[in-house]
Amino acid sequence: MTGSSGVRGVRAAVLISIVLGAGVAAAQPPPCEFTLAPDTGGRVSGLVIGADALLPAGREPGHGVHVRWNGGIGRVTDFVALRAAYPDAAVLDCRGRAVLSPGFVNAHEHPATSYAFPDPNLHPGYAHRDEWRLGAGGKTALAIPERYGFAPERPRTNAVLAAMELRHLLGGATTIAGSGGAPGVIRNVGRHARPGDLALYDAEADVRTFPFSFSVVEDLAAECRGGPVHTFPPGPDDDLTFMAYVPHVGEGRPTSCAARAEVARYLERVKRRDRRYSLVHGVATDRHDYAVMREFDVTLVWSPRSNLALYGETIDLPAALESGVRIALSTDWSPSGSFNMREEVRCARRVAEASGTGLPAEALWRMATGSGAYALGLEDRFGAIRPGLRADLMLVRHAGGDPYETVLTAGDEDVLAMWVDGRPLLLSAALDARLSERECVTLPGVAPRVCGVIEDLGLSPGEFADLTRDAVPVNDVRRQAPCEP
Repeated sequence: MTGSSGVRGVRAAVLISIVLGAGVAAAQPPPCEFTLAPDTGGRVSGLVIGADALLPAGREPGHGVHVRWNGGIGRVTDFVALRAAYPDAAVLDCRGRAVLSPGFVNAHEHPATSYAFPDPNLHPGYAHRDEWRLGAGGKTALAIPERYGFAPERPRTNAVLAAMELRHLLGGATTIAGSGGAPGVIRNVGRHARPGDLALYDAEADVRTFPFSFSVVEDLAAECRGGPVHTFPPGPDDDLTFMAYVPHVGEGRPTSCAARAEVARYLERVKRRDRRYSLVHGVATDRHDYAVMREFDVTLVWSPRSNLALYGETIDLPAALESGVRIALSTDWSPSGSFNMREEVRCARRVAEASGTGLPAEALWRMATGSGAYALGLEDRFGAIRPGLRADLMLVRHAGGDPYETVLTAGDEDVLAMWVDGRPLLLSAALDARLSERECVTLPGVAPRVCGVIEDLGLSPGEFADLTRDAVPVNDVRRQAPCEP
C-alpha cells in the first residue's frame, strides 16, 4: 500500500481500530466494535460502518454504509447484508450506540473574516446593511475585519483560518460556502475567480456577496423618494448558468425601501429559470415573496442570529414554513453570527418558539444538511448519505431517544469522528488514532483529536494555540453575538 494522495482515502478508511475503554469511564461500554480488514494482498475494500443512519428517506436503525477507498459512499443497506457483500472490508460496528449523519452544509459564511469577535458597538438598531457597513443614514459603522488569505509565507493567518474551519468542523459542518478558507481542512465552496482558488475550492457556486450594488441605499435614494426607478448595470457573472447563484438579498428590515427593492428585483431575475437560485438573509421578505420563491424553487438561506444581532428581527418564519419554501441554515460570520452550526440551530429554535412555531429536530437537521447542499446546487455531491456522494460524515455517540436531536445537540465529547471525503479529521479518544494515517493531536479544550491539520501547517499544538490566541476559539461560544428574538 502506497502513501500517495490517491490512496490516502484508502488508508483512512481501512486502518481503524478501537482502544477499549480509552478515555471512557470504566463502566461505559465502548461505542463501537472494530474488525480489521483481512490481509487481501493489497486489495482494499474500504470500510463498512454500522450505526443508526440518517438517510434522505429517514432514520434507518442498524444500517450499514460502505465508504469506498476513494472517499465516496458505496452501498447503503442493511448492515449484515453489507458486511457479507464486502468480506474484505474493515468494519466499524456502532449499531445501537451511535448515529451516522451527513455533515452539516453551512451554505453561507465569510471565511476570510470569520475569525473576529463581534464589534463592541454591535446593536440591533440597523435598518439596512449599508448602515452598519458604510455608516449610511448617520448610523455608527461597525469595524470590518481584515480579510485573511491562505498563503504559505503567513503562518499566523494560515493558523487562524485553519482554526476557523476546525471550529465549524467541531460544530458538525463538513462544508462551508464563501470566499476564503484553508485548503485541506473541511470542504470549501466558492468560485475559482482568484489566484490560488483552484487549490482551495473543490466545489463551485456563485457566492458573490451583493447582486446589485455595494452601496444600494445611496443608489436607490432617489427612487425611494418617489423619483425614477434606478437601473443597475448587468452583473459581470450573469452568464454563469452552470452554477447556483447565492447572493445577499433583502438584508434589512421590511421597512427599508432599499431592502424591499432588492427583493423585488431579485425575484424578477429568478423567473428566468436559467440556473439554481438562492437568497441569503432575506429579512425583508414577506408572505408574497415566499410564494414566488416556492414557485421558482428559490432556497432561503437563513442566518437568524446575525439577523437579530444587526436588525432586531429576522424572516417571517411562520409564513415561510406555511408557504413550503425550502430553508437552509447558515452562520453568516463570527462578527454577528453563530460561531458554528449547532449554535445556529439553537438560535433557530429560539426564533421558532418565540413565533409560536414548532421546528422538529428532523426539520432542523434537513435545513442544516440537504437543504444547504441544494441551495448551492451541489446536492449530487454531498449533504446526504447516498451512494455516489462524497463520504462527508459525522459519527456521534447515541444513548437513545431522537437521533436527529442527538446530532443537533451533541457536545464535542459526543463526537466520535468527522470524515471529509472519507478522510477522518476529528477522532474521539475512544477511537484508535490509526484510523488516520496522519498524526492526531489534542488541542486544549477540545475533546476529539485533530488529525493531519496541525501537521500540514508545520506547527506543534502549542505553536498553533499561540498563533490563534486572539481569534475566535475552536471550542468556546461565550463571546458570540446574542440571539434575542
